[in-house]
Amino acid sequence: MAKTGQKPLSLIGYILFFLICLISHYPTSSQKTCPPCGTIQVPYPLSTNFNCGDSSYPLRCDTNSQKLYFDALNGTSYVVLRIIPQLKRLVVQPSPWLPGKCVTQDMELSEGLWLNQSLPFNITSSNTIFLFNCSPRLLVSPLNCTPSSLCHRYLESSGHVDTKRAFQCAGDLDPCCTFVAGGMPSAYKIRLHSSGCRAFRSVLHLDVEKPPSQWEEGLEIQWSPPQEPLCRTQLDCVGPSKCSSQGKNGVLRCFCQKGHQWDPSLGACERKKRSSKSSLSLKVSIGVTLFFTLALVMAVFTVRRSCRSLPCSNRAKLVKARAERLNSHGAGKSARMFNLKEVKKATNGFSKDRLLGSGGFGEVYKGELQDGTVVAVKSAKVGNIKSTEQVLNEVGILSQVNHKNLVKLLGCCVDSEQPLMIYEYISNGTLHAHLHGKFPNFLDWKTRLKIALQTAEALAYLHSSAYTPIYHRDVKSTNILLDEDLNVKVADFGLSRLAAPGLSHVSTCAQGTLGYLDPEYYRNYQLSDKSDVYSYGVVLLELLTSQNAIDFSRNEDEVNLAIYVKERAKSGGGFLDIIDHHLLENEASSSGDVLTSVKLFMELALSCLREKKEDRPAMRDVVEELQCVIQVVNHEVC
Repeated sequence: MAKTGQKPLSLIGYILFFLICLISHYPTSSQKTCPPCGTIQVPYPLSTNFNCGDSSYPLRCDTNSQKLYFDALNGTSYVVLRIIPQLKRLVVQPSPWLPGKCVTQDMELSEGLWLNQSLPFNITSSNTIFLFNCSPRLLVSPLNCTPSSLCHRYLESSGHVDTKRAFQCAGDLDPCCTFVAGGMPSAYKIRLHSSGCRAFRSVLHLDVEKPPSQWEEGLEIQWSPPQEPLCRTQLDCVGPSKCSSQGKNGVLRCFCQKGHQWDPSLGACERKKRSSKSSLSLKVSIGVTLFFTLALVMAVFTVRRSCRSLPCSNRAKLVKARAERLNSHGAGKSARMFNLKEVKKATNGFSKDRLLGSGGFGEVYKGELQDGTVVAVKSAKVGNIKSTEQVLNEVGILSQVNHKNLVKLLGCCVDSEQPLMIYEYISNGTLHAHLHGKFPNFLDWKTRLKIALQTAEALAYLHSSAYTPIYHRDVKSTNILLDEDLNVKVADFGLSRLAAPGLSHVSTCAQGTLGYLDPEYYRNYQLSDKSDVYSYGVVLLELLTSQNAIDFSRNEDEVNLAIYVKERAKSGGGFLDIIDHHLLENEASSSGDVLTSVKLFMELALSCLREKKEDRPAMRDVVEELQCVIQVVNHEVC
């Protein structure tokens, strides 16, 4: 029996050996790939000198120490610990401590980590950032600087900080704070300052269930896939490519010729696979590879069958459990059930070129159904229970609502490894992208008023007109989508909650986004419709100022937009100084009616941001106020 059991494993061993030999003799890398730096392989497009890689993806290899460095702005460098080419990510070591101080070297050199936004790198949301040696003034910000903050567990039990320095980092007057990086603007900077925080550390994929000694220290940075190389003439292009422009921007690039396609992982134009006219050697290689691959799959399948007797049963149970979860929300009645095969076909097998965006919940792909309907497909993260719960929750919520300014659910798929949500595709991006220059057209004042009104109407519907009241819990400019006519579609209901009739709030852990989170909800864990009102008030400030809700590049007291504007209002500062000046420049001579409407709009925003929830207006009252503001702009009597 023992010998019989060893045969499949021996077969797998031989197959793997031959497959590795076959692959090792087949050219899979581009000549542009840089040589290793010490023990770290440097995949394309990363570049350590001008002769290899893509110069837009620079790293630095120290020839003496054979260490690889990632150079940030203002002269700081961070040691690269590892590179994950499949995920297009690299992990760097945070800056060393200064001797005997709770201060890191990058504080004195560059005031923290600053990425060059013109380069294709940004900080991922896999990082949990701990800020140390902070000013007590930060206690008023949405950063978690309380005694329950995870940074205290890191200092006390991780083993990464000696006892003396740990005491310096989080004394009674020097709090430590926690936040998750990756969102705007923390995607490009982690700011340190002598009047703010003087040191930071980062933990990857933080699992609070694990002891701090098992937390992995490091800062993860991702890069976007490289485009075709820039060129001035045909002489700048190599291989089967032509120097030409595509689109209206007139930028010249070495685009691949017919019959070839750009491979960003190799940085070259590769011949498209064909079933005919292929060379004999290529056919033989493909045939041999397929043979061994098929043999390997069959062997692994045989072993798995011998080890696990009921995989189909387990899968069926999972699908049934998800379906029952949706039916408990009433979602099974109205949400169309797609099968995995048609979703894969719609998204071209979840092709990377269909990827619209990604975040803590998972990924969103653009797809096209068999009838020609263009859709967006949201996929939960594989193996992430929290992400799966959010997608199922969103399906359950959206299946119960119907409003022209809410994104429309088309259906879901529960028989895949992770649940999928299929909803209407909104073509014109997010409000946040429009406010921050990602689109060429500037949003004028009347358009911003329309966006504010439609968003308010959608939230008022959720709070007052839905069969069961719904609290969105994550109202922000990135969750407000705009269609081709700049009409609002409120999206992302992963954190939303149904409200029990007759109750004033839902008791739940505080979740949301920094800068938008209701401080009263953050303190007492009581979620209500007024929590959405507070978040909406921050969106109104964004519409007025075109600034980020949280921006560490602003002065220390101005990091939080809501706190900054409220303090200016208390001190009697001119509110026009806060308004986006381009907004007023685009209005005809900034007429009296326009200025009056801006002032009324500011007052409405501040009323939504009042400290106590009972002092804030309900969303249906906000709708009436905005209708009045619009009448003022249109020279009508309010």
